[in-house]
Amino acid sequence: MKQEGGREARRKESVGRGAAVSARAPAVSGETDGQLEAASRVAVESSLSRLLGTLGLFSTASPSLTVEEIATRLKVPKSTAYRYIQELSKVGLLVRLDRSITLGPRIIELDRCIRESDPVIRAAAPPMRELAEQTGLDVFLSKLYGHSIITVHTEFNDPLPHLRYGRGRPVPVSRGASAKALVAFLPAARLRRLHQELASEGADTPPWDVFYEEAQRIRREGYCRTSGELNEGKTGVSAPIFGRGQLVVASVTALGSDARLALFDAEAIAELIKRTAHMISVRLSADEHL
Repeated sequence: MKQEGGREARRKESVGRGAAVSARAPAVSGETDGQLEAASRVAVESSLSRLLGTLGLFSTASPSLTVEEIATRLKVPKSTAYRYIQELSKVGLLVRLDRSITLGPRIIELDRCIRESDPVIRAAAPPMRELAEQTGLDVFLSKLYGHSIITVHTEFNDPLPHLRYGRGRPVPVSRGASAKALVAFLPAARLRRLHQELASEGADTPPWDVFYEEAQRIRREGYCRTSGELNEGKTGVSAPIFGRGQLVVASVTALGSDARLALFDAEAIAELIKRTAHMISVRLSADEHL
């Protein structure tokens, strides 16, 4: 009887262990499903990033590309590059011309949409036009895009401006008044992260203490003035534009030849730019569509 009782006890213990393992199995399976789902999501996002990254391969230096060039630059098989081109061509973002691929007409349509409906441009255009007429200077509106500053709107007085950097051309965040006036007013944590990312990319970025001290000086003065950093013989004076919550969203810059800017009182032109930036900020904050 004792032997039978012992065997029965061992059998129950074995069954208990099996039940415990079975009870734990769904949790392990659930974790695996979650990991698979996360991996699948990352794969989809990565594929989408590469698909849209195809558009970033085109520039004034490379206005057209072949399938082979696209595949090489994206580091994907030729068949994948074909698929990307096909998908982007369906919606007009790319166009095939014999063996070459170029940007499509949908880009122009989107550009027009931005010009006419972007809240910052809508708020900035009238004050910018007034500033250009009042001073005879060219006036630029710029936004932060990744690690670059992009000019999104201009009011020109010079009918043939000879600029190295103009609308649509990325500007390094550490050069030029338009970039520095915007970046200086970023939240401290974002400013530090931006500097770390630029440094890790090997960009021409000054040490953090120099970068930060210049940003602090610009914040104290409320504007930035530079000469020849982007366009030789040109001086720019820029001030930040704020949206709701006092978050910096853009900068407005008055640009002219060094000789023309020398005709203005430095403090007076700085106050004029700051007043224009404030006017744009007020108009932007009042936009009911935001």
